[in-house]
Amino acid sequence: MNELLQSSEQRIRRIRKEMISSKIDALFVNHLPSIRYLTGFSGSSALLIIKHDALYFFTNDLYEMQIKNEVYPIKGLSTFITRSSIAEMASRKILSKVKRLGVSEGSMTHAMYKALTTAFPNVNMVSDAGIVQTINMQKMPHEVEHIRKASKIASKVFQSIIKVIKPGISEADIAAEISYQGRKAGAEKESFDIIVVSGERSAMPHGRATNKKIKKGDAITMDFGFYVNGFASDMTRTVFVGKASQRQKLVYNTVLEAVLTANAAAKAGIDCKKLDGIARNIIEKAGFGEFFRHSLGHGLGIEVHESPRISREAGGEKVPNGSVITIEPGIYLPGEFGVRIEDDLHIAGKGAEVLTLASKQLLEL
Repeated sequence: MNELLQSSEQRIRRIRKEMISSKIDALFVNHLPSIRYLTGFSGSSALLIIKHDALYFFTNDLYEMQIKNEVYPIKGLSTFITRSSIAEMASRKILSKVKRLGVSEGSMTHAMYKALTTAFPNVNMVSDAGIVQTINMQKMPHEVEHIRKASKIASKVFQSIIKVIKPGISEADIAAEISYQGRKAGAEKESFDIIVVSGERSAMPHGRATNKKIKKGDAITMDFGFYVNGFASDMTRTVFVGKASQRQKLVYNTVLEAVLTANAAAKAGIDCKKLDGIARNIIEKAGFGEFFRHSLGHGLGIEVHESPRISREAGGEKVPNGSVITIEPGIYLPGEFGVRIEDDLHIAGKGAEVLTLASKQLLEL
């Protein structure tokens, strides 16, 4: 607990420095993953107010025991159990001296915004400029360990799942087995809805598992991950049932070269657009550029998709030291098949540690 408490208080100090720079008097946090990141609370209903000299945590009576077991004893933190958090804030005049309240536009519903403006008509709501998300990018050592464990579970599951893939099994059966094996290995939950797409459907980057039966000659793309202690992993592998065709091998080896080259180039301070281009150029030179239609990768942590964005559309963003990112090039040929390979990387100075240990060699099952 001491390590977690110290980490939380260190993050809050950094947030307060950013609040001063942004001239924000208080920060309204209703994004549940961020609340867990800052306080340890894993429930599904909570609000957090961060002021320069105090913190206020609100949840309802369903979580009374959970608060005692999970919430860190952060200096200056007051906890309130209520069914109406905004009304409680108003009655206690928590925002009475606040002129500029930072809110997250991405997680603020219209109903909540209306309730806040009604309860606090004299408070100016301003964008928080992603303060918490920016702090989230640089992971502390114990947080990297959680992601490493989550990645290890995903890799272990992959090694198990390739033993059960055969003609006649359905995509849905494979997805269910991935989920079962992950939970059995110690995961809290899946990072997202598991993607299993085969044959022509493997050309769908975000297709979901169906009752389609696997047949000989299919490419199968599996994209999945797991949560451990509130931190996610995210990996993708493509395998072939029976012998891969020459075209399948060409596409696979192109994607493999792209992921290996980008992994080797990843380092602290590299421009996100440049890193995307390193992998994209390999795919373009092989003649498949128009079929790589998504970004190369993204940040990873308390959410599956965090900053930074490793994209050709990134505007001057750099990969921060200590961050965890994904590298996931892909080629998707409509009406034929698709291939994607994805690794999780911990950025450490002049290089990166690949956390995803599963084999990337071409597998013919």
